[in-house]
Amino acid sequence: MHTAADGSFWRKVQLIRLAKRMRRKVILHVHASRFKDFYEESNRKPWILENLQRVDLLIVLSASWKEWFTNIGMSEDKIVILHNITEYPQKKGDKVPLEKGRPVRFLFLGEIGERKGVFDILGGISQHKEELNGKIKLRIGGNKHETELQKQITDNGLENIVNFEGWVSGDKKIELLNWADVFILPSHNEGLPISILEAMSYGMPVISTPVGGIPEVVNKQNGILVQPGNEEAIAQSIIHFVEHPSKIAIMGNHSQEVVKTYLPDYVMSQLKEIYEKLLLKK
Repeated sequence: MHTAADGSFWRKVQLIRLAKRMRRKVILHVHASRFKDFYEESNRKPWILENLQRVDLLIVLSASWKEWFTNIGMSEDKIVILHNITEYPQKKGDKVPLEKGRPVRFLFLGEIGERKGVFDILGGISQHKEELNGKIKLRIGGNKHETELQKQITDNGLENIVNFEGWVSGDKKIELLNWADVFILPSHNEGLPISILEAMSYGMPVISTPVGGIPEVVNKQNGILVQPGNEEAIAQSIIHFVEHPSKIAIMGNHSQEVVKTYLPDYVMSQLKEIYEKLLLKK
């Protein structure tokens, strides 16, 4: 079973207890970006850990998450790392080369709000609006605080630079992933975002933050990591790709190498092995 934080975890605890009373083996897959906050803010930490220990295997997204669960007292031999899975890219045609003088294309896909850092991006671009006008295009896909986002775009006069696409999926999402040169997601907390893995599969460098499992897939070879909320650092990362467009393809190629272990065939073979080992375990 899968669990997020808060109410999702409380509900799963009832299922875990029921399954163990029926002498069934339990795999719990934790994918909550804020499970750490949920645990740290709780006044029932021993109860949470006790119920985590009931499971036979705890699947986490990255080595950093395994270390965190171990540090709070979870048995290390029960923790398994399974990479988030991302679909194979559906590439369509070739982009117009940057050498032709076109603007560098940036893409944000995620929840519209503080947590994913989209307002930090706009703040950074606003501070360098004159410098970036005509040199970059940013397209934003997502939902939640759409009105607030559109207002910030308008109030800061960013209409020539930023375009809000609303919620995107299916063919529209594929179109955006093929369009973009650089992916940007300066999150304040995360597990390991599927959107980053998707962007990497399309050969994009990534601007993000060193939270959750992100540093395990984004480094100096395929992107830039900035501290959450640092608008100026975000702006300078954008400017870096404007001033060094040749690095986009080099870093993008490295992204494609890193993401191979997150593609379906590789992850499904790992998951099959996890089930087989547990079924054979007495």
